[in-house]
Amino acid sequence: MVGEGIRMKKRTRLIKRKTKINKIFNLKAKFKRRHGYHLNLVSPRTFSEKIQWIKLYGNLQRFSKYVDKYEVREYVKSKIGEKSLIPLIGVYNNVNQINLDTLPDSFVLKATHGCKWNMLIKDKTKFNWNAKKKLVRKWLNSSYYRITGESNYQNIKPRVVIEEYIKDSSGDLKDYKIFCFNGEPRYIQVDGNRYRDHKRDIYDLNWNKLPVQYGYPNFSKPVDKPSRLNELLDTARILSADFPFVRVDLYCTNEQIFFGELTFTPTNGFKPFNPRHYDLLFGKFFDIKRYL
Repeated sequence: MVGEGIRMKKRTRLIKRKTKINKIFNLKAKFKRRHGYHLNLVSPRTFSEKIQWIKLYGNLQRFSKYVDKYEVREYVKSKIGEKSLIPLIGVYNNVNQINLDTLPDSFVLKATHGCKWNMLIKDKTKFNWNAKKKLVRKWLNSSYYRITGESNYQNIKPRVVIEEYIKDSSGDLKDYKIFCFNGEPRYIQVDGNRYRDHKRDIYDLNWNKLPVQYGYPNFSKPVDKPSRLNELLDTARILSADFPFVRVDLYCTNEQIFFGELTFTPTNGFKPFNPRHYDLLFGKFFDIKRYL
């Protein structure tokens, strides 16, 4: 019996080792396809390499409560106050709890445990909820961690949150995604036209547009500098202070700044920078020793 137990433990260790080897092999192959250069996990230098490294060795499960679209609200409230939270309409464990008749004319629906699992409803009279229920139910029955390998999405209770629909006078509410390293903002990614013709630019802290494309085409002309730029950066400093790296996503209307989400593994580390030089430039600020 003792000998059989030892053999079982050895087999279990061997299976785990083979599983990890296969995982790293597949990760390296995918990385090479997406970025065009070999993934270095021994001495990672680029931003994209370091994202892959922390996915493997960074114990990202500890960040799950900050990724959860519902639970993170308490963290934000404790740091910068409730005024920066988009008003919550409801949180639901399943689609059958959602009654469209009781919802406002416009709203935003999000799954708590994934990325890009959301719906922007500008006019509910044109929204076919019965047709969308199947998709939302699929989200609730899926593990984003198992799909992408990002363990920061592990151990999150699948739920749906519905928030108020916020907008600004431009008709295209910009998403300001601020890359923060060791609690200090370094770069600002701006996304717009997200549901029609997604565009993206990156700016430095003085609002100089950088000549780089990252995942999506650039805007046809530079985005106007937000009037609350300093407030955006100060908000990002406060919300990022507890983490080695996090991208703080914020919205800025004429009235105030709203919190979007915290992102620890942007694009899962698979969107290339063009030119590649910026992958290395972003990586210089990324201290993976803080994950050990």
